[in-house]
Amino acid sequence: MPYINKTGLPSVTNILKPWIDTRWFTKESCDRGSYAHDRVEFHLKREFMVDYEEQWEVYFKSFQKFEPRIKKVVLVEERLADEDLGYCGQPDLVFIDEDGVLTLCDWKTAQGIMKYWPLQLGGYSMLLKSQKDIHVGKNIIVRLRNEAAKNPLIGVYSVQECERLFTNQLELFKMLWGNSWKNK
Repeated sequence: MPYINKTGLPSVTNILKPWIDTRWFTKESCDRGSYAHDRVEFHLKREFMVDYEEQWEVYFKSFQKFEPRIKKVVLVEERLADEDLGYCGQPDLVFIDEDGVLTLCDWKTAQGIMKYWPLQLGGYSMLLKSQKDIHVGKNIIVRLRNEAAKNPLIGVYSVQECERLFTNQLELFKMLWGNSWKNK
């Protein structure tokens, strides 16, 4: 489902956007990413998805190679807002991984690695703590692939380091843009 922010607060994406090179965000990449997120979300929530896009199904097949690691789903695509810290976000998935560790996961369909991804995870893990009392032990990025025969690529990140980086970014964002963030 589309990311709808009705909180009145900047999202993790808004906070990171001034430093993201958006030239790689084509209509095709946005459509692909949205489809993959929706397809995985509907599957994990055991909901029926009507509009299948055959051209993007390969990303779901990549997810299916990852899925056996998911021992228990804790949270899927839920908008969280922290009024005290002044931001919101929507983590893709929190689950118990095959190693027994509570894990925050973000899906990507990008061909390359983006430097801001750990900051995004940090923003989400901080929201999980403050709004749900969920303390993850591991942050991961799962890059779903466009080749069904290949496993998705997985990057593991330190929760504490991700949160430290995001906290610094949040403070910088507030200092530079304050309440004028909606104009950015």
